[in-house]
Amino acid sequence: MDTANRLQGREYDVTIVLHPLSGRRDATAFHLESGRLCVLASRHRHACVVVARAGIPELLDAHPSTGRVRLNVPIKFPDGWEANHAVLAHLAGHRVPT
Repeated sequence: MDTANRLQGREYDVTIVLHPLSGRRDATAFHLESGRLCVLASRHRHACVVVARAGIPELLDAHPSTGRVRLNVPIKFPDGWEANHAVLAHLAGHRVPT
């Protein structure tokens, strides 16, 4: 078991990832950082299994993005709140029923 920070630059045949918001009661800027989620989801060569608890979308919605939004100004880095929602939406089609 390792952290996203330690996995940076490494690669494995198969990874089993615990979603950064699993087991949390709140969503902090640290846990919502899009780079953290990107590293966790991109360290595999063949397969990545994401383990997550129920309720993460609701946890995200309880902590909306607080960054300033300016019209016609491109965002330099992906927003972690939006990135987490996008990843969860993609994974919903691959969910294993419990």
